[in-house]
Amino acid sequence: MSDQSSLSGPSAAVRGTALVTGGSRGLGAAIARRLAAAGRHTVICGRDPESLDAAVKAAADDGLALHAVRADVTDERSVAELFERLAEDAPPLGLCVNNAGSNFSRRLVSVRERPGGPPLLSPHPLEDFERVVTSLLTGTFLVGRHAAQTMLAAGTPGAIVNISSTVRRGAYGQSAYCAAKSGVEALTRTWATELGEYGIRVSAVAPGVVDGEALRRRSAASERHAAYMADLRRHVPLRRWCDEEDVAEAVAFAADNPSVTGTVLEVDAGGLPARVLPPADRIPATSTTTATADLTEEAENTA
Repeated sequence: MSDQSSLSGPSAAVRGTALVTGGSRGLGAAIARRLAAAGRHTVICGRDPESLDAAVKAAADDGLALHAVRADVTDERSVAELFERLAEDAPPLGLCVNNAGSNFSRRLVSVRERPGGPPLLSPHPLEDFERVVTSLLTGTFLVGRHAAQTMLAAGTPGAIVNISSTVRRGAYGQSAYCAAKSGVEALTRTWATELGEYGIRVSAVAPGVVDGEALRRRSAASERHAAYMADLRRHVPLRRWCDEEDVAEAVAFAADNPSVTGTVLEVDAGGLPARVLPPADRIPATSTTTATADLTEEAENTA
């Protein structure tokens, strides 16, 4: 079972428990492993028990200890139960990393030209917008609220690190994601102001495109996506993507530095443009608008 009988152990870190939401795979797993390697008692949570079990086993194979609890960060009762478990079985909470969330790339209105007829217009589905905002923003609020309450009740200082994104200022085809991640930045700065007098630091880490499993899988499945991402990378100042370890290092820095609060650490190789057009030799002469729109529709920020 992913909900282990005990979350504590003989080598529990003196700095308390580090909770990483969405910690079973990808960026969350990299962050959790980095914190565990630094000696923190690290708990991951997620919705899929099999993924949680696999993450715990993979870490153990590498000599790292992770503890897992199943939880849905978008469900208030589930989040409350998560923190009840932590209070019962784990050392006092010292760090909360809000990483969980999902993304569905959609333009506000997709336009497809039709020869001899009006264009086909497909509006951004409300359910997709709500799903992204709920997972990224509401989930961060619910977990952050419980983390702050736990630290305040214990009277102990701690840190909350929220995962934002370098595209929070706006990016083509990312209405929901950008709105949610800019909201995460606003929560970060607000909480830092409210909680600072109690010794609780709140900061955010904003990755750019993360060169991880999700990006590689999608690029392998679509030549068009791979070509677009290659074009996009050429516009990044360092001409590279960040990787999961880069982001994990930034989280560890934000968690440990006693003067870091109320700020966003950019881990994006210099920043991303809001939109990149494909080279002229890849734009069909019949419909430039459709070609560029279709191309960027496939783009997905994997932060």
